[in-house]
Amino acid sequence: MPFARILRSSALMGGAQVVTMASAFLRSKLIAVLVGPSGIGLMGVLGTFNAQLSTIAGWGLGTSAVRTIAGASELDRDRKISAVRKLGRQLAWAGFIGVLLLVVPVGYMTFKTQEYALELLIAGLAVPCIIATSMWSALLQAGGHVGSIARCQIQSSIIGMLAGLPFVYFFGSVGIAISILLVAATTAFFTWRAASRMSPRSGASALASDTQELVQLGVALQFSAILAALSSYLARVLILRSHGDDLAAGLAEAGYCQAAFAITGSVPGVIFSATNSDFFPRVAAAKDEQQAQQITEIQIKASLLLALPILMGLFTMGHLAVRLLYAQGFEPAVPLLDWFVWAIFFFLMGWPLGFWLTARGSKRTVAVFQSLSSILMIALGLILIPFYGAKGVAAGYLGCGVIYCVVVLVFARRLSGNWLSRGTFIWFGIAAVTLVLSRWAVSAATGQYWGVIPTGLSIVICAIIYFKVASKESLSGGT
Repeated sequence: MPFARILRSSALMGGAQVVTMASAFLRSKLIAVLVGPSGIGLMGVLGTFNAQLSTIAGWGLGTSAVRTIAGASELDRDRKISAVRKLGRQLAWAGFIGVLLLVVPVGYMTFKTQEYALELLIAGLAVPCIIATSMWSALLQAGGHVGSIARCQIQSSIIGMLAGLPFVYFFGSVGIAISILLVAATTAFFTWRAASRMSPRSGASALASDTQELVQLGVALQFSAILAALSSYLARVLILRSHGDDLAAGLAEAGYCQAAFAITGSVPGVIFSATNSDFFPRVAAAKDEQQAQQITEIQIKASLLLALPILMGLFTMGHLAVRLLYAQGFEPAVPLLDWFVWAIFFFLMGWPLGFWLTARGSKRTVAVFQSLSSILMIALGLILIPFYGAKGVAAGYLGCGVIYCVVVLVFARRLSGNWLSRGTFIWFGIAAVTLVLSRWAVSAATGQYWGVIPTGLSIVICAIIYFKVASKESLSGGT
């Protein structure tokens, strides 16, 4: 697959994700101003509850559906799509029932009180919407409709944000929950409309074997997904508990951690969206492991090229990002940014490799390698958070990123019989050295805006590389 093509699709989905992130940050900005750090902390807890339950009830359908449909023959494709639709409806109902059953016990375990039970219930109603969205998005991804996915993300993020802001203003914490629900509901609506148009019902009936295939692959994905969701939720709970019975202080510290993670999360949000939407179905449909590895290495280089300017900006001007995106009083989030930035940097190599293994590895391999990082995150959280609070979360995330990168490299070597090429490691090394030098140069300077210089230079250099590659491949006939 030509490098320029991956860059174009990544840039398309990345641009859509930038709009989504901007909408989310506008909502966070209002919450930070009106409610303060505790409001951001509450939003993080509610969002984590939704992510955990939708992950469990969703049974890995968003991933298993893309792998199943993309790898199916033309004769079997319509039947596989029908199986995805059927299972998706069942899982969405399971998510709705799960919310009703878990609101009270989870509310008490999290807050030691039922003070936020209503907020947890309202926000939890987004779970079936999230599951349904993953099903419809999978149909679009498997069909290669990247542009439709991008348009859905842009439309739903803007409309959902605008619809939710008045509720935050008038109803405080309850309004935060309503805004979370509205964003999920609008995303589900636009994705459903696009999937109905681009992947209409064919009338083909799903066989029991088709559903069984999805369920079996879901088992391999589910164990690791549950561990990942639990590790994220456990981190929030441990931060709340680190302040004893002072729930307000715990929510505030959780808010600082959520703010730092949300800012750095803009990078994986952009790259992950591009990788999941275009790269994953392509690597699942690769004719052999050599072609799959080639596609994966190109994706790693494209991810580094797209992410380096963002990482450099956060590395050198993180204090400005916190000030602009949140409010006064969020300064404790600034020291956490460095840890999260380096963690994301290592994940930029690990994530494409992980997608490759998920798309083409055995179910056992998928379950083992994805579970390792989640188990590691839980272990690091249990060790570090009680002593260091939010800093323990950031340090644990960095350790998880480094070890995950190493582990997934070993698994990829076993799958293909080859290590990644020297050129890919050179790209990775140059990017790392560039980040270190830029941070050193800015730390030695006085003033708050010197980071503009290395960030601007990285944007220009990365843009030149992109256009040179695109021009070269266009002249050679690449598509």
